[in-house]
Amino acid sequence: MMRVATITFHAAHNFGSVLQAYALQSVIEGISANIEYKILNFRSQEQKKSYALIKEGKSFKVVIKNILRIPYRKQLQEKYDKFESFIKCELHLTQEEIDEYSEVPEEWKNFDIYISGSDQIWNVRAKDFFDINFLDFVKEKRKVSYAASFGPLMIDWSNYNFEKYKKLLSEYKYISVREVGSAMNVEKLINKKCDIHVDPTLLLSVNEWRAIQSSANYNNGKYILLYCLEPTIEQLRIAKYISQKLKLPIVSLKPANKNDIINSFIKKYDSGPKDFLSYVDHASLVLSSSFHGTAFSMIYHKPFYVLNGMRDNRISYILKATEMTERSIDNIKDAEKVKLTLPDGKKIDEVLGRERLKSMKYLEKVLQID
Repeated sequence: MMRVATITFHAAHNFGSVLQAYALQSVIEGISANIEYKILNFRSQEQKKSYALIKEGKSFKVVIKNILRIPYRKQLQEKYDKFESFIKCELHLTQEEIDEYSEVPEEWKNFDIYISGSDQIWNVRAKDFFDINFLDFVKEKRKVSYAASFGPLMIDWSNYNFEKYKKLLSEYKYISVREVGSAMNVEKLINKKCDIHVDPTLLLSVNEWRAIQSSANYNNGKYILLYCLEPTIEQLRIAKYISQKLKLPIVSLKPANKNDIINSFIKKYDSGPKDFLSYVDHASLVLSSSFHGTAFSMIYHKPFYVLNGMRDNRISYILKATEMTERSIDNIKDAEKVKLTLPDGKKIDEVLGRERLKSMKYLEKVLQID
C-alpha cells in the first residue's frame, strides 16, 4: 500500500479551497486501490481568525464589520457549520489537527510521497502562508507538487527570503503549477521550467460534482449568481447594470467587503460548498471575478462572464485555453455585450478532456503508477 499525503488550504472557509481539496483527493484515490490518501490536517491560527464568525480586535473597522454581520448571524452560523461538516466528513484528514505552533505529529512522517497543492499554497504574500506549505519538515522522502499556485501576481522576491525558498523548492522531485505566472516564479527561484496543470476542480466531471451538490436554488434558476471575493465599487456597478439589463435578481452567497455593505442582492449567506455547486448549476448567469467561479461555470457549461478576468493570470490562462477571452469584461461598455448565451460546451469539454489526460499522466508518473 502506497501512502500519499497532501498539504493544501483544505480548511479555509472558501468554496474553491475545500472543493479543490476534495477533487484532488477523489482523483488520486481513483488512480489505484493500493493508495492510502490523507490530507495533512494543518490549520493556522491566522486562517481560523479569518473565517471566525466574530472578528477579533477592537479597531473601528473590526467593530463595524461585526455590527454589520449581526442581522445575518444565524445564516453565517449555518454557513460555518456546513463548511466544518464538509471538511470533517468529505475530506480524508490525518487524525491530529495542528497549527503553526505545533510539533509535526509522528503520523505525518510515515508517508511515501508528499504533495503540495493545489490552490495558492505557495503565495508567500498571503496572511495564512507558512513554510510548511513547502513541506519543510519532510526529509528523504519524495516531494512533488500538483497545480500549486503563487497567486495572481508575480512575486518580487527581493522582498522575501529568496535563498530559503530556492532551497525548499529545489527539494521537489517534480513540480507542477496551475498557471504561467506561477511557472515564471519557479523559473525565477530555481532556474528550471516546470509543468502546468489545471486546478483539481477541473479534473472531475459535471456528473461527479452533481453527485455531491445540494438542492439549493432560487426563483427556479432565474437569477444571476455573483461570486466576487473582494469586489471593487466598479465591479459591483457593472453587476447591478447587468442585473437591470437582463431583468434578473442577483444572488450573493457571502458578505464581501466595505464596498458590498449595503445592496439589494438576494443574500444566501447560509450557503456551504455543496450549496455553491447547486447555485452555479441552476443560475441563468454566473458573474464572477474568482478563478473557481470561472472554473465551475465552465464545468457546468453555464452562461458566464468574468470581471477583469484577463488581468488575473490564473483566470486568463483558462480563458485563453478555451478561446473565451471575450467573456472577460472590464467596464460598463463591455457589459453591454452580456447575453444569456451558452458557452461553447464542446470546446470546453475538448480542452478539459485534454487537460485531464495530461494531469492523469503526470500524477501516475509522480506516484510511480504503471
